Amino acid sequence: MFRLTVSTLDDDFVPPLQSALERAGLQVVRFTPAEGVEPDPAAAPDVLLLDWRAIMPVNKPAEVLAWPDAMRLAALKPSDTRLLGPTQELDDFVLAPVHDEELVARVQLVLWRHGRALTRNTLEAGDLVVDTSNYQVFEGGRSVSLTFKEFELLRFLMTHNQQVFTRETLLNRVWGYNYYGGSRTVDVHIRRLRSKLEAGGQRYVETVRNVGYRFALPLR
Repeated sequence: MFRLTVSTLDDDFVPPLQSALERAGLQVVRFTPAEGVEPDPAAAPDVLLLDWRAIMPVNKPAEVLAWPDAMRLAALKPSDTRLLGPTQELDDFVLAPVHDEELVARVQLVLWRHGRALTRNTLEAGDLVVDTSNYQVFEGGRSVSLTFKEFELLRFLMTHNQQVFTRETLLNRVWGYNYYGGSRTVDVHIRRLRSKLEAGGQRYVETVRNVGYRFALPLR
């Protein structure tokens, strides 16, 4: 799985794009540029998406210096394209407001230019195999029938395996920001997932008391 780090100061920049990027097989991480905050070189992304408003005052932002091998995309307003030049060392750019499908296409193009591709179509952990292209799930070799939202919830948790998410976050990320149902919706879908996946005794989805849920196993 490729890692895409988004460097932005805008809290509203990432959420509308994240689901589409994750569905395409990218792990999305946000980095907030701030004075005195240095990026961890060990956390280098494959692709770095720069929110141009955050980096315009800086010729070589810290995240570019820390991750020199990352492929670089910039999101900028049409009026800012005149400022682009060889000193920015960008692989490509997208115009704001950024649309998720275009961004995914640009990321795929940049990866392809560098001899890489978003080719992973399966998620595997323990005896569980999820085919994200064909919406198929297998546990212990048997086919498991899931509803669309059950599948999307499972895929989201596996993509962020071992990370804990509140019910509210899961509602926003899987059902969408315009969904007005209560957090019980998440509990119901988790219970159904467990009944379908964990009949053999393997625990895949773990409850973190007073917090929420996480996918318990590392991916293979």
